[in-house]
Amino acid sequence: MVKRTVCSILLLVLSLPGWAQPRAELLPSATPADWLLVIEADGVRQGNELEITPLLRQFAVGRVTMSRVSTPVQQLTRWQIPLHLTSQPDDPAGMAIAPLKLGNEWTPELTLKAPAPQPTLPAPPPPAALEMEAQLDHQGPLYPGQPVIYRLTLWLPTTMQHPGLSELNSPHFIIRRLGNDEWLPPVQSGLPGRLTRSWLIQAKAAGLWLIDSPRLQGQLPQNGGQLQRLAARAAPLQVRVDQAPATPVASRLLLTQRIEPTAEGHAGEPLIRVITITLENGDSSQVQLAPLMAQQLPAGLLAHPDGEQQQERYREGKLLFEREWRQTLLAHEAGEYQLPALTLPWFNTASGRIEQAKLPATRLVFQPASQQHAGESLPLANESLWWVLLALLLRGLRCNSSRWLAFYRLQRALASQQSEQSRQALRDWLSFFAPIGSTKPSNTEPLQRWQAELDRACFAPLAPVVPWRTISRELCHVETVGIAQLLALIAHRFPLRG
Repeated sequence: MVKRTVCSILLLVLSLPGWAQPRAELLPSATPADWLLVIEADGVRQGNELEITPLLRQFAVGRVTMSRVSTPVQQLTRWQIPLHLTSQPDDPAGMAIAPLKLGNEWTPELTLKAPAPQPTLPAPPPPAALEMEAQLDHQGPLYPGQPVIYRLTLWLPTTMQHPGLSELNSPHFIIRRLGNDEWLPPVQSGLPGRLTRSWLIQAKAAGLWLIDSPRLQGQLPQNGGQLQRLAARAAPLQVRVDQAPATPVASRLLLTQRIEPTAEGHAGEPLIRVITITLENGDSSQVQLAPLMAQQLPAGLLAHPDGEQQQERYREGKLLFEREWRQTLLAHEAGEYQLPALTLPWFNTASGRIEQAKLPATRLVFQPASQQHAGESLPLANESLWWVLLALLLRGLRCNSSRWLAFYRLQRALASQQSEQSRQALRDWLSFFAPIGSTKPSNTEPLQRWQAELDRACFAPLAPVVPWRTISRELCHVETVGIAQLLALIAHRFPLRG
């Protein structure tokens, strides 16, 4: 009975963690000559307890790493030892590693084993190719300010997710997006679609410039539901910009002139000279007609600048630019006056030659001064219509607010009988009816007549009597009648002061 009890206690003591034998394992690495030896022993051990000298006879030993792991029921010391075969045997499999001394214990003997063959996995599909092409829609020399289209074409898989294309950017060019993107779907499943985006660019100066393509990025689904990130750019374009001639550069230039209201007037009453220049695919910054208009005029004829306006638009593949100069002409004495011809040299990019845009000499006739008639006072509207007109005003305020505000300012200036303010307000209001290139109102005769009346009030040596009420009333027939009557009524109740 005592002998059996002693044996049970001995087996229990041997089974405790502190009495377990050290454990060792060899793990293969990336190459057949590299291995990792892992040794574990129970309890807290010191680093100098493990003797690794026998390993030096067979391997080049790397840096030994020792770590301790503590849990509520166990303490463990672990060594990780990188091994590299210094001489590659014909068959390293079966090569023995002698036991290593660890304190009063020994590690088990190990043998090198050939790594288990890894299952062959299908090769991942190659990254999808993103095709991009950049080109300039231009042939022949290119000059500063001359517009040209930069077109970027992309062939994109229809399964691409979250595509993003950056904007074209270059410090050497003025760049503007042109129209909307064009998308052409693939003709059959599995093929890429085609996306085209265009920009209008204008070189700032002569030189040889490099334009980097916008960057495309996105994600493409792969087998297994993963997303592959993709990014690409088209090849950069090298653009040569030649030195521009000292003349306006365009593919087409048109110079026109008109006299308002006609080429005949009265002494002391101004005529308005309007010169318009139209450029096609040209540099508008080079166009200056004011110096030409200020050239020597016939004796007795005075000229005053009367402002200018311009408009730029892209239509049917062409960049069209129009600028209009106005000039007031005034003669103190009756007679005939000859405006000199105007000549503007310009460089034709289509023909590669310098050409001349000309305006012929213009004959003006001024008759003796006419008798002015006193103004008349006419009622504008019946105040009983106040609420009806107010309802009409509120109904159309959203679509015509800017134009009606200009008309209201015109009526306030007329009510205050201020010539210069009325003349400028009339021009501002008319700009909503007749911007450059659009259709003018059909009833233009009274507009021209009252515009000339206000011009005479501003520029004539002897200020004429202006029929303010008549002008105000007739202008109401050109604007929306009910709204115009209401605006005129309000304006005459609250005219401009000072």
